[in-house]
Amino acid sequence: MSIELRNHQLDAVKRMRNGCILCGGVGSGKSMTALAYYYLEQGGDPISLTGGEYMPMDDTRIQDLYIITTARKRDTLEWNGELIPFLMTAGTESKLYNHKVIIDSWNNIGKYSDVTDAFFIFDEQRVVGSGAWVKAFLKITVRNNWILLSATPGDTWSDYIPVFIANGFYKNRTEFIREHIIYKRFSKFPQVDRYVNTKRLIRLRDRILVDMDFDRQTVSHHEDVHVGYDVLAYKAIKRDRWNPFEDKPIKDTVSDTYSCDICGFEMQWDASDLIHG
Repeated sequence: MSIELRNHQLDAVKRMRNGCILCGGVGSGKSMTALAYYYLEQGGDPISLTGGEYMPMDDTRIQDLYIITTARKRDTLEWNGELIPFLMTAGTESKLYNHKVIIDSWNNIGKYSDVTDAFFIFDEQRVVGSGAWVKAFLKITVRNNWILLSATPGDTWSDYIPVFIANGFYKNRTEFIREHIIYKRFSKFPQVDRYVNTKRLIRLRDRILVDMDFDRQTVSHHEDVHVGYDVLAYKAIKRDRWNPFEDKPIKDTVSDTYSCDICGFEMQWDASDLIHG
């Protein structure tokens, strides 16, 4: 099975570095791009990423691979499919390389806090705030190589604090807050009023953010389906608050499940939801 990255993926791999955030929307191929970067970092051949013959990684220097993702992606084995073109498998099956590939969820990130000299792919942005996940993340990034994948890396500058610390831009949250955050004076709880020295924040963000310029070729097609209904029955239900299907008053806004006689579809409804006569 050959590996053939698209142009925007190859461009992203060239710009990636340890501690970066690979930013791309759904369908952009972040997972494959992340694995391609790992492949090259472990001594792989760039020719293998453009449809050429697959050349194995350098088994003498290869690092264990840990993929921290959502519980859903772990359970649906999405990442396992992405590993196949690189001749890697997760778990204990026989494989080409003498290294570990572990896929686990963010809920279990604490289990890997003491891992050293490995490569971590953090899938989806979950390192926001200062909770247990962030503490484990910072402990891991000190001793290992890592990258982070996200479609939405941060809504505010505060969301970047853990990643900035992991890259060594700040010693801790206190330093970031002291240099960049002004809190509202009369708020009952800490509430950000504004950020200062944002030019530096922009420079730091641009250093670690790798955007994938992905032009989607698909064209959305919308089709409106107009459904008729019994206008008089609809108005009567709104006026009288009476359930004509069970011949009893409507107890509250949402009644019990109703099974339509026409299509058999079951739904919860109120007067404004009635669409069948």
